[in-house]
Amino acid sequence: MNNTISAIIITHNEADQVERCLRGLSWCDEIVIVDSGSTDETVAIAKKYTNRVFIEDWKGFGAQKQSALSKASGEWIFTIDADEVIGRALTEEILYSIKKEQSAIGFLIPRKNLYGEKWLRFGGQYPDYILRLFRKKAGKFTESIVHERVIVEGETKKLKTPIIHYAFKDLTTRIEKLNSYSSLSARQMLLSGKTVNSFSPLIHCASLFIKDYIFRLGFIDGREGFDIALLKSLGVYFKYAKLLELQYKGGSDGNT
Repeated sequence: MNNTISAIIITHNEADQVERCLRGLSWCDEIVIVDSGSTDETVAIAKKYTNRVFIEDWKGFGAQKQSALSKASGEWIFTIDADEVIGRALTEEILYSIKKEQSAIGFLIPRKNLYGEKWLRFGGQYPDYILRLFRKKAGKFTESIVHERVIVEGETKKLKTPIIHYAFKDLTTRIEKLNSYSSLSARQMLLSGKTVNSFSPLIHCASLFIKDYIFRLGFIDGREGFDIALLKSLGVYFKYAKLLELQYKGGSDGNT
């Protein structure tokens, strides 16, 4: 059976971290990168590791990753982000599993989310399973402009070894991402017909903070756990507040 593996990555101004990611993908048969017009050294760095680098206009996360998927030639697709790293142990588990688990069409992989160098173990941050390895013919990305995911038809299994995710480099970067993602999420909800009222931002913000920080034990991760619970809940607040703003601009009103 053909067990070739294509790694796919989408990038935009990732020069400070993409090489760290690419160094861990030498075991893949192919690396496909779709860049959305980086103005730093991302493309130059990428070309040191693969000649399969494509420059395309930004289409949203789902469509951008689907474009990368369409260019891959492997039987298996391993999708990874530029701020993630795969180590030797996970590489060996992947290669072993795709040979042993012949019935599986996809594998869920845990992520070890880091705040700086601190491993976030609580607050819903671990094991953070996500479908990252799948047979090309059996999977596709959703068309979501943000928070895209892979849809597969068939049996999936879980791997044990995590991807290392440098999720929270610092507060400034996280706040910038929070602003960008909340805008995209609000737009996506508007397009899907979601409506909210004036109380929705606060209700969703407070409930998520209580859930992650208290019930999911985020407080055990110390100051970093508090920061992440707060930032996640603020991201939800801004997402719903921006949706409310979009509704008002469109002259509509809504209910939660």
